[in-house]
Amino acid sequence: MAPNAKFEISFAPTTGKDLSLREKVGVLVMAAKLVASLPFIALRAFLGGQSKSGKSWIYEMRSRLLYFALARLHPRQINLLNPPSAVRIKAISKGLGVPIVFEEVEGGGKVYWWGERKGKKVLYHIHGGGYNLGIGEHHLLWLHRTQELLKSRGVDADLAILEYSLTPGARYPTQMIQSVEGLRLLIEKYNYDPANILISGDSAGGALVLSIGSHILHPHPAIKPLVLPESSPKLGGLIAMSPWTSFATEYKSMQNPTGKDVVFPYFVNVWSRWLVDRPDEPRHQSLPPTDQKYTWDEYNQAGQADPSWWTGFPVKKSIVLIGDDETLRDSIVDFGKKFREGIEKGFPVGNAEGSVDIVLCEGEIHTECLYDTPVAKVQKVPGKMAEAIWSFSVDVLKDVE
Repeated sequence: MAPNAKFEISFAPTTGKDLSLREKVGVLVMAAKLVASLPFIALRAFLGGQSKSGKSWIYEMRSRLLYFALARLHPRQINLLNPPSAVRIKAISKGLGVPIVFEEVEGGGKVYWWGERKGKKVLYHIHGGGYNLGIGEHHLLWLHRTQELLKSRGVDADLAILEYSLTPGARYPTQMIQSVEGLRLLIEKYNYDPANILISGDSAGGALVLSIGSHILHPHPAIKPLVLPESSPKLGGLIAMSPWTSFATEYKSMQNPTGKDVVFPYFVNVWSRWLVDRPDEPRHQSLPPTDQKYTWDEYNQAGQADPSWWTGFPVKKSIVLIGDDETLRDSIVDFGKKFREGIEKGFPVGNAEGSVDIVLCEGEIHTECLYDTPVAKVQKVPGKMAEAIWSFSVDVLKDVE
């Protein structure tokens, strides 16, 4: 957290519309400071030269700008700057000339079809944002870029994007229910072969795609089981970009930030409390009684699961991407070790099915690939995270029919 960002951590829920005058003024103050500091941030990035990731100084400046702004905002204030997912999707799709349609799924979520639906192969994406922020422009630009790039590499995949209900208005397991129901729609209504489905998610969305696999393997008591057909008992692939796998803030990477990342310990504290009750404190009086029975578990905090939890995971190939400069790095690394150990248990060495790739991306931040895309208009150099995801996606979908 920036030394001059002096405010008390508040766990009071908000949608951004009920902010105090002080909180709203704080956003304007941050913007003014950012404009005033821009020349110094740019100079520091330029003099630093090429980053560890091999990218130009422009990427370094991008990371430092994001850090500067977010270090001076509370999650409550960020809501003020974030429009609803439906508004963002409509605006970006219109700007890109992409037709969209959506349909509601059980539990209140919506699945948006980005472009024409052909019904053979599909990328099903769940966005991040601490369960509290709607889908961003950077998410949609990344997904559009990915779909186009896959097509250029011989993979013509449909793109389905989930809009889920946000905290604090909707709490766990609502988002998990909607994520599962989105996948159920693809399999049961549109008859996609599970082997032709690639599920992906970033940050909180990464946690949700992992929870889908957990639910198929260990059905959640509050959610209707999702049974894959015997003829195709596993999904084709899973992508977890910087997945939010732990609500703990004691990790070294969390306590010693690099000064570039977009996630801070107080974000984790606030967003996790808006999602679900902590096991070690009284429930908040503002929450409805129906939420009392839910707390931390293997579904909402994948890092809590033992390796044995993942044995038999219903996905053929999985990849976990980690930014070496992100604050969640150590918690994801810990999760990744248990995830891979559990999945690969029982499979012969070198067996392609049940494989797990853990990719540590040097010099890159939390969900780096998402922030690459706007900058790529100036510097068209993909990062390690982006290229790893594209290569993995092609590998999963290229040979399936």
